[in-house]
Amino acid sequence: MRRMLGSRGMVASLAAFGAVVVVAAGPAAASVSKNPTTKTFSVIAKNGQKAKVAVNVDGLTINARCGTGSAAGTPVVFAFSGVPAGDLLGHMFDGAGRTHIIHNTQFNKGTNGVRLTPTSSDFDGSGVVAFESSKGVVVTVTYAFDNATTLNKQNVCTFYGSYVAT
Repeated sequence: MRRMLGSRGMVASLAAFGAVVVVAAGPAAASVSKNPTTKTFSVIAKNGQKAKVAVNVDGLTINARCGTGSAAGTPVVFAFSGVPAGDLLGHMFDGAGRTHIIHNTQFNKGTNGVRLTPTSSDFDGSGVVAFESSKGVVVTVTYAFDNATTLNKQNVCTFYGSYVAT
């Protein structure tokens, strides 16, 4: 035991530990975008208007509109995929402080859109979603939305924010 704690033993132990850490970590491949795109968006819509495209980049499309009928005055926002294999993960917080999880690990071209706003309760809030394609393309969207009482009670719905894309 005394010999192991000597200077040679300590160096050997540290070298062996370092080798184990390197082997355990294994090879890793990371893709880093050298020129990401950052943009802002804003959709202001009246009840019954057709959906407007807020984001359309790298296989991710997000559109927004203001609801009709019993949902009049509520923001309706959906994300769609244009790639054969992707993920969409995130969360939103409504105005009452409730968390809504956004989770679709089979977010692919041709599948139904994923709703980015609540379907009941409070219709103002904010959220973040991250989209990734199987080719390593990444888009992160930070957004907010508000119902018909927004913008000094103009009777419109809003969806606005920014995104960073590879």
